[in-house]
Amino acid sequence: MLTTVELATFLAFVGGLAVVVLLGLQAWYDRRDALLCDHRRLNSAFSCARCGLTYVRPRRREEATCPRCAWNNARLKF
Repeated sequence: MLTTVELATFLAFVGGLAVVVLLGLQAWYDRRDALLCDHRRLNSAFSCARCGLTYVRPRRREEATCPRCAWNNARLKF
């Protein structure tokens, strides 16, 4: 029932399998990094004019309330 396989065929199979695994890992990590960057990119940064606290709020907002002193601040624009 066992058949012999030539060394070149075996090495080609193992090499091809390694390439497929590496390409799959690269695609998975690229997708994961893109999702993380989108999450960070959609945050808005604020600096409180009253107490000086710098803070971040999720989503694109133009104004947000300071968590320390409850002062309404405008979004930082770079």
